[in-house]
Amino acid sequence: MTGFSKAETEAPNGKCSGEARSLNSRYLEVSLKLPKSASPYEQRLRELVKKQVKRGRLDVTVKWERTEESLTLPTLNEEAIRWYIDVARHLKETYGLQGDLTLDNILNAKDIIVYEENSVPESALYGCFDLLLTKLNEEREREGDLIKQDLFAHLEKLVATLSEVEQRWPSVIKKHEETLREKVTKVTQASSIDESRLLQEIAIYMERVDIAEEISRLKGHLAHFRQTLDGADEMGRKLDFTIQEMVRETNTIGSKSNDLYISERVIQIKVEIEKMREQVQNVE
Repeated sequence: MTGFSKAETEAPNGKCSGEARSLNSRYLEVSLKLPKSASPYEQRLRELVKKQVKRGRLDVTVKWERTEESLTLPTLNEEAIRWYIDVARHLKETYGLQGDLTLDNILNAKDIIVYEENSVPESALYGCFDLLLTKLNEEREREGDLIKQDLFAHLEKLVATLSEVEQRWPSVIKKHEETLREKVTKVTQASSIDESRLLQEIAIYMERVDIAEEISRLKGHLAHFRQTLDGADEMGRKLDFTIQEMVRETNTIGSKSNDLYISERVIQIKVEIEKMREQVQNVE
């Protein structure tokens, strides 16, 4: 599900702010952009995401800004300066080297000027991150309610269309029987034939075109889909699997039923199922 959130937490020496954005995706993908000093916490932050978000592409950016009062001037590392001077003197006395150690040499040397590390406090980082996820999930839940309403609407259409198929089917099967009986009568009158064998073949044919079981199973899948939607647990994958079963039964009904009215309803059912499948990809 999609969503967007912003958050900010205060600390004695600065503030931690961030943004989180989620996009639809069948699997969980997490991208984190953190302050350099927060790198050691990245894996733990990813684990926090996995506990609260199960599906979607999640992009989280966190920034740390120190207050002006907490900023300090860089300092000189006088111990390092003395070390460089001693090394220069030693090289000149020992090896007879020429040259002078200048101010430019000293200032360009490594670690002479020391800057205080701008580290984000752990408490501020986790507080900001947790607030981001909380607000993001609130947005995602609002979208989830809209998706749920849409799925229920498609489900009602599907149930109504299947009911039309179920009501139509008895007349279709009766028509099949009548047509077969007429053909059997003509065959038996025209030639001698094993009547028991013929009746057996008729029974086999009627079983092949009977869609009563498929209708019953599809109704069961629809009921399970509704029950899952009404639940409070993670439902995305359950709904996805249920839709796969719905597609299987619908295809069988379409292939077995040789009736234009039912074929048209089967197409309508497939259209509704496909719309539901697209929405279910966004559900956790």
